[in-house]
Amino acid sequence: MSADQIPPRPDGLHPVAPDAAPPARVGVGGLPAATWSVWEALAVYVAAIVIAGLATLPVLSAVHDEDVANLVASAVAALVTIAVLIAWLSHSHRTWRSVLGFPGPGEWWREIRASIGFGLLLYPVMVFGVGVVVSVVLSALFGHPAQAPEQVPASLPPAGVVVAILYAVVIAPVHEELFFRGILFRSVGDRYGLIAGLLASGFGFSLIHYVPGPGEDALLLMGVMFFNGMALAWWYARRGTIVASVVAHMVFNVIGMILILTLG
Repeated sequence: MSADQIPPRPDGLHPVAPDAAPPARVGVGGLPAATWSVWEALAVYVAAIVIAGLATLPVLSAVHDEDVANLVASAVAALVTIAVLIAWLSHSHRTWRSVLGFPGPGEWWREIRASIGFGLLLYPVMVFGVGVVVSVVLSALFGHPAQAPEQVPASLPPAGVVVAILYAVVIAPVHEELFFRGILFRSVGDRYGLIAGLLASGFGFSLIHYVPGPGEDALLLMGVMFFNGMALAWWYARRGTIVASVVAHMVFNVIGMILILTLG
């Protein structure tokens, strides 16, 4: 007699098939749902930033050129943050690789190729589309034109240029995509829906792009990064792999660095 043919017991203690288990939750992009909460993710990220800040102190005291020191410190801080986040995920959330999503064998080049195309499209849309609209709105509110603040110091020595390129093209995209898309976006989106995840990812992404200076200039950059963060999160959800948003982010920054170094 099979399990589904067993008659009901009078005491209500019906047998359960040994392989019966609640179905795994599915998150955005059809990936396994994030196992970390929003608050856990934020707490770990704040702790990572504190640890990273302490790690930059020797760099700031050892490098005498202020601009180069700040760039090296930013790179070191991002690398330490990546290490802390991966250590936390590996220790507390062993399935994090499947949650974030990585291409299978033979799929890497397809994802890279598609994401290069998306990054090439994303830059003009954000800078010359969204940027113009945000600039017009801010100019109307403040009464004078808004100008994006300088993100890369002018007149860097060759060593500083190398660090700036390495940081902008490789380190920053991995750091920012790991947290703002892979961790924050997934923790919010998997629990409260895609739109909430997009907004949270864009908002957090805009905050870390605050550059001290005139308010309208800072808001211009943050406004563009808000929509840029949402676009990268949407692309991640669409492709179902964190590699997609990392590559698109890298391409976006490559274009920006080329324009800064050639036109600056």
